[in-house]
Amino acid sequence: MRIAYVIPAWPPLASQPFVVNEMVALQEAGHLLWVVPLYAGRRASVAHGTFARLRPVEVLPPALWHWSHLRLVPRALARWPRRVAATLAGLHRAAGANPFAHLRLLAVTPKALAAASRLADAGVERLHAHFASQTADCAAIAGQVAGIPFSFTAHAYDIYSRLLRVRNDTLAWKLRHAAQAFAVSEYAAARLRHGLPPEAQARVQTAYVGIPLDLFRVEPPAPAADGVHLLCVARYQAKKGLDTLIASCALLRERGIAFVLRLHGDGPLRDTLAGQIMRLGIAGQVRLGGPIPQEEVAAAMRWCHVFVLPCRQDRTGDMDGIPTVFMEALATGRPVVSTPVSGVPELVRDGETGLLVPPDDPVALAGAVERLARDEALRARLASAGRALVERQHDQRRTVERLLALMQATPAAGGDVRARADGRA
Repeated sequence: MRIAYVIPAWPPLASQPFVVNEMVALQEAGHLLWVVPLYAGRRASVAHGTFARLRPVEVLPPALWHWSHLRLVPRALARWPRRVAATLAGLHRAAGANPFAHLRLLAVTPKALAAASRLADAGVERLHAHFASQTADCAAIAGQVAGIPFSFTAHAYDIYSRLLRVRNDTLAWKLRHAAQAFAVSEYAAARLRHGLPPEAQARVQTAYVGIPLDLFRVEPPAPAADGVHLLCVARYQAKKGLDTLIASCALLRERGIAFVLRLHGDGPLRDTLAGQIMRLGIAGQVRLGGPIPQEEVAAAMRWCHVFVLPCRQDRTGDMDGIPTVFMEALATGRPVVSTPVSGVPELVRDGETGLLVPPDDPVALAGAVERLARDEALRARLASAGRALVERQHDQRRTVERLLALMQATPAAGGDVRARADGRA
């Protein structure tokens, strides 16, 4: 199968290894890949080993504006004038009174039209975007114009955020016209189906994120003389609930629980979190580190006894889908402590693969961690069930096989997708 992926940036963002992992798995299964990045990315300080294995047939120019548009855009306009007009008119109507949605469409239109022309010539059979916002706008324009079925995977901020400059006001149009829409949890899939006509609801499927189980393998933690080892790997932003985690650590110290917490990540709240650690006087137990590549995440998982991330819905409505690090922790045989937010309970099942506590509740969080710190048998039972669930639900090979099967089952189900043609339709 010839598949084009629309992704946020090239080189790929270090914070999105799941996107590259999926493309690598498709490539290694024998499929041909084209990559359409929206923007030119920076060389990241964190380099995941997986990224070096990605070998697409072609990467379209990553800059949002490129000289090749001067040739390819007029060609697309001449080749498919009515499709261009109908697609752009439909998306801009859907954007309504949101000026940011219109600006995002205007910004991506030249790239999308250039991609339509280039991908049609290459015989690409499917366009797929990760994230339901601007990447999916690009895939929708290119796919509808060129007659290539398009689909997208919705994750988190791209469907949950109510912030005007981020809000996805073209989502309903894309859901009606996509060959398929995928969501990373049953919770998100149900939310996408809400309000759609029955024929469109049937095209919304759950496609769980997969992880490489050969990298994240079960290994017992080494004996620790400094107490229970806690780990958290996350972006330092409000929806992760890291302030709650740090507050719970102060309570653990007051209760006499010996522990060490390693935090790895980066983001806008780094200085705030560092200040909270100093104010609470727990710098000896809580270590605030930087971002690390997948291979180091795997090593950190083997170091820890418990993985903790108390997710929440932030003031804009944004929240996690199912954090990939939960899959990685459970695959390593480590129980997870989190909250029943979004799709989290589909993986972190309370009392089965981890423990769930209410969001923004440091007392309850400290209690759950203390329970696991004191009960090695409980940790072992949760760890065993967690690994088994990840093998069933998040094995990268299985998730990619399922995604391909779904794509191939209804290759042209989208409402306005036509057969590829060179005429002026």
